[in-house]
This record gives sequence, structure tokens and C-alpha cells, in this order.
Amino acid sequence: MEISYVDLFCGMGSFHYSLSRLPGFRCVAACDLNEVARSVYEENYGVAPLGDICDIDPEELPPFDLVCAGFPCQPFSQAGHGRGFDDERGTMFSQVMRVALGGRRKPGLIVLENVRGLLRHNDGKSFETVCDTLGEAGYSVVYKVLTCSAFGIPQMRKRLFVVAYLPTAVKPGIGQFFDLASYETTTTLTEFLGRGVFEKPTAYTIRCGGRLSAITDRHNWDGYIVDGREYRLTVEDCLRLQGFETYTFGTASTSQRWKMLGNTIPTIFTRIIGEQLLRFIRKNSLQ
Repeated sequence: MEISYVDLFCGMGSFHYSLSRLPGFRCVAACDLNEVARSVYEENYGVAPLGDICDIDPEELPPFDLVCAGFPCQPFSQAGHGRGFDDERGTMFSQVMRVALGGRRKPGLIVLENVRGLLRHNDGKSFETVCDTLGEAGYSVVYKVLTCSAFGIPQMRKRLFVVAYLPTAVKPGIGQFFDLASYETTTTLTEFLGRGVFEKPTAYTIRCGGRLSAITDRHNWDGYIVDGREYRLTVEDCLRLQGFETYTFGTASTSQRWKMLGNTIPTIFTRIIGEQLLRFIRKNSLQ
């Protein structure tokens, strides 16, 4: 069984990184607005992403069974002032649906990623809009907020995942998609990075901004006390804390690397999602 997918707002390519390590998945298209991210993605995966999603004609894409989309989260986060669908980036969900529904065949599966703030934004109405839109298109929905530190990567990163599916595409029991007890394990920063004894057992959420802030500043996320001395996480540390065992940034500048790392989805999440998809997809139902 082959599962063809499109990787929207691909960034560093967390979905591609994980799905390429699982049997049957094949990326047929990707897109990202950031030119550097597109270049790095192509260097790592051999697929040249398209640019602005708004410029994509879905009828020109190859047929696909799965849509992966970590659409912009800032409109629903505190850092983005919570403007939601009033923010220009908040309209990107509609672009995901335009690509999903406008292609040569209707995909059986759509996987969305965002900040957990989407659940409570505008008293829950924003998330209700997402679910209603998917429902009107014929999809059922399961969702859950996942935390990195619960799955063996000591980082306090929490992300909302939504799996939308056509009932004909999945096996019975799909409601247990996010019953993930078998994946749960814990480790500490000290054990995970092996760079001395960290006073904190779990890392802050890796972010785009705040790097090199004073260690006592509320914006600090990269500064730690290790063996009694201040230590700053390196790019290599953060690659590991985002779950990338092997990765090349090519000619990307240091600031560009940090930005991509702060924006990416930890691969522990995308690996779990991929494995669960393989578990619940109904064979021969997608083509």
C-alpha cells in the first residue's frame, strides 16, 4: 500500500523526516513561503517545495491520499496576540482546505498541527470553525494535545494534532488513535544530552525568539545551569531536542537555523502520527 501525501507549510520537514522512515509513504508535493526553508528541505529530502500556498493550483498537483499541514500557529498563540482568523496567517487553514478539496481526488486523511491555544481561542469558537469546516467536507475528527516530555524527549513543547478522516478510509477503532500509552516514556536533559548535570530535568519549549536572554528572564529558553555554570543550548542540542538525528542546514545562516528550529514540529510527534496512521488506515481504500 502506498500513501501519497502533500507537506504544506513544510519548514524543516518534520512530517517528511518521519514518514520517509516508515513503509509506504511518498511525498508528492510540499510548500513553504520561506526560501531558505525550501532550499534546506530540498537538500535533505530531494523534493523541491513550492512557494506560497495561495499560488498553488491543486489541480496541477499529483493525486494525494494524505494532507500534512502545520499551518501558522502565531494567530492562536499568546506570542501572536491571539488574533486568530482576524490575522492574515489565520486564513491559512482555508488554504489548506482549498488544496485538500481542489485536487484530482479527495484525500482520505488530513493531519493538522497547531498550538494548544487554538482549542480555547475565542472561547473555543476558532477550533469549532475548524471542526465544522472539516465536518461539512465529510470528515470525522479526532484530536489531542501531545507533550514532548511524555514521549522521551525532555522538552516542554505541547502541540495540538487533529486527524480528520473519511470514514471509508479507516478501520474501526479509529477513536483510539490517540491512546498512546505504549509510547510513553520519560528521560531528563542530563540523560538525553549527556553534557553534565542540568539543574532542570526538562528543557523549555524551543522558540524562535528569546535566545541569549538573561537566564532569569521570562523570555529565556536556551540558558541552563549545568554543573553549577551557565550553559547555552547549541544548534546541535536543539536538533536532538526536536528529534532530528541527522540533518543538514547547508548554507543557512545561524539565525535562519534557529528560526527553523523554533518553528519545526518535533519529529517524535510526526513519527507517532505516521505509525498510528499505518495502524488504522484501511488497506486499498485510499486509491
